[in-house]
Amino acid sequence: MRKNLYHKIKKFLPYYNEYGFKEGYKIFNKLSSSNWDNIHIYGVKHPVHLRINEKSDLDVFNQVFIEKQYDPNFYKSPKIIIDAGGNVGLFTVLMKNTFPDAEIITIEPDPDNFLMAKKNLQNYPNIKVLNKGLWSNDVRLKILDEDVAKWGIQVVEDNENGKIEAICINTIFKENNFDRIDLLKMDIEGSEKEVFSKNYEDWLPKVKMLIVELHDSMQKDSSRTFFEALNKTWPHYRLFVSGENLVVENLSFK
Repeated sequence: MRKNLYHKIKKFLPYYNEYGFKEGYKIFNKLSSSNWDNIHIYGVKHPVHLRINEKSDLDVFNQVFIEKQYDPNFYKSPKIIIDAGGNVGLFTVLMKNTFPDAEIITIEPDPDNFLMAKKNLQNYPNIKVLNKGLWSNDVRLKILDEDVAKWGIQVVEDNENGKIEAICINTIFKENNFDRIDLLKMDIEGSEKEVFSKNYEDWLPKVKMLIVELHDSMQKDSSRTFFEALNKTWPHYRLFVSGENLVVENLSFK
């Protein structure tokens, strides 16, 4: 009995530390139930929805709202945000509640994740949710392993059999008449190696800030490819680590 109480208190503490007893316990109690629909979060305009049968949803929720791995204080009032690897849309939810005037494009290749992202974002204006993967060209992709957790979906190029459309950032600029991206978040499970390997010279100098999770364990030399592209196009930048993410600010951006 005492041991169970200790473990429950230990699990509750991060929610208490972030939201206080009352609001923290509401979230903790909801996530301890068998229904993860309509989770109300202090400071978030609309409730969020998670899948009870998908543990990675809870992991992403904790990264965004409890561990604050995407602390909005890092960013400087972005007006145009790209959320590549949007999963179920929680990063976009955080950004839209912090920067309500921002225009956001959320990109997610997995169909199930995409539907959850649409559900979580349907009540917010000026958000586009694309069921696509991010790549260096507009090609077709297929999911490498359908059985992995939903936050670890990897894709490969397959123009003959691929069922997923891929979009490149140059196309995003053209289709939306962007002349800049203030904040580009990228958690795309190794596909960042492809994105930064070619066709980045035009768009990368127009990005003010990057949030990138690098996946060398999934794609060898992802970090090397990323920094080679950055060093070719950003003469001056500063970076720091936040959780699993590398946050990089383009100091040459005008």
